Amino acid sequence: METNSLLFLRAVELAVIASYELVGKQDKNNLDKKAVDIINLLLTNHNAKAKIAIGEGELDEAPMLYQGQTFTNNHPITIDIAVDPIEGTAPASKNEEGSISCIAIAKNDSMLQIPEMYMEKLFIAKKDEGHIDFTKDIKWNLDNLLKIKKTLKVIILDKPRHQEIIQYMEANKIEVIRIKEGDVLGAIDVVLGRADLLYGIGGAPEGVLMASLAIATNHIMFNRLVPYQQIWPSEKETAERMKIEAKGMQLKKLSYGLILRENDLVKDDNTMFFAASLTGGALLKPLTVENNEFIVNSFIGYNNIYHQIVSKYPIVKDIQHLLTEYSFCK
Repeated sequence: METNSLLFLRAVELAVIASYELVGKQDKNNLDKKAVDIINLLLTNHNAKAKIAIGEGELDEAPMLYQGQTFTNNHPITIDIAVDPIEGTAPASKNEEGSISCIAIAKNDSMLQIPEMYMEKLFIAKKDEGHIDFTKDIKWNLDNLLKIKKTLKVIILDKPRHQEIIQYMEANKIEVIRIKEGDVLGAIDVVLGRADLLYGIGGAPEGVLMASLAIATNHIMFNRLVPYQQIWPSEKETAERMKIEAKGMQLKKLSYGLILRENDLVKDDNTMFFAASLTGGALLKPLTVENNEFIVNSFIGYNNIYHQIVSKYPIVKDIQHLLTEYSFCK
């Protein structure tokens, strides 16, 4: 893959720096926009030979970082990008843990441009693959894992749709780590050893980011699309969302019963994953300001290797200075 990986690390780090001033200010939309703007400007300024495969919500008709967007007018496209400028805008706006900026890259046309819908996901180390059968329900798989493990820790979104399985896990002495938002960050925590696996129903586009993370760090994923009606059976927008889902799934030749693996979502064994922490989590520490510097904790995964990086950026007065000082565009 022809790329400058430092550019994408810089993109997520500048995204959290740009958003930092709005942490705790109860303004999640503008906080997200800060990150969107600087990633867009950075990739455009660098004439990145890339297109967005997974971007800001297509249902929201976001003006930038949308599916299909490119950043160069004079070079052939060589890279697919999946990006979540800020995963966890709500916790960031409340100054709670659970927010990062993340980007995955892979060769052109290798990422599944999945519709914006729900997805059941199981993210686990590759060594445990032989003990997973995703044609069976999650209880069977948890019971099977308990046969080989003295203890089992599971990260799961603390949502109403998961309360039954949470109760089952607790009744079977499985340690449950509940997170409010951000299953991409939860998957990073699995890679870093906080838990044995992540399970739950979350966003399908985020599944592509997690698939890249899995491939890059010697983990695996099992996924299955979930109808909007299953999560929100009585909402006024449910019928319309189901129509949108049906159209998107027909276009991509997908179905609800189809099991998708990590390589179905990202068909590139050389994919790379980048994340930078805004308010962070248990293991990826939040962005802080010390001695007139931004201290950014970041994560990179590629070729079955991962790195945790601490970067220090002298404080500058505005986003334009971020670009000119730190984006190789002086």
